[in-house]
Amino acid sequence: MSSIQATDHDISRFLSVLETISAQQKTICAELDELTLLMLLPSESVLRVLQNILAPMGQDMERLTNELKNHLLEE
Repeated sequence: MSSIQATDHDISRFLSVLETISAQQKTICAELDELTLLMLLPSESVLRVLQNILAPMGQDMERLTNELKNHLLEE
């Protein structure tokens, strides 16, 4: 049976990397929470950004909104 021995320095470095990853995940989660809130309560600026994202894809937000409304009325 073989084993790997880590030095104190290796352990400290590993824990430091884990702390960094954890901090990054915390930041990402907070940003995703904020994005989710913005999507639930879209402001004019969020809608403008969404419209600008859709434009290069050849999509029109007004047309998509009307299609969604029609689809919901059919159900």
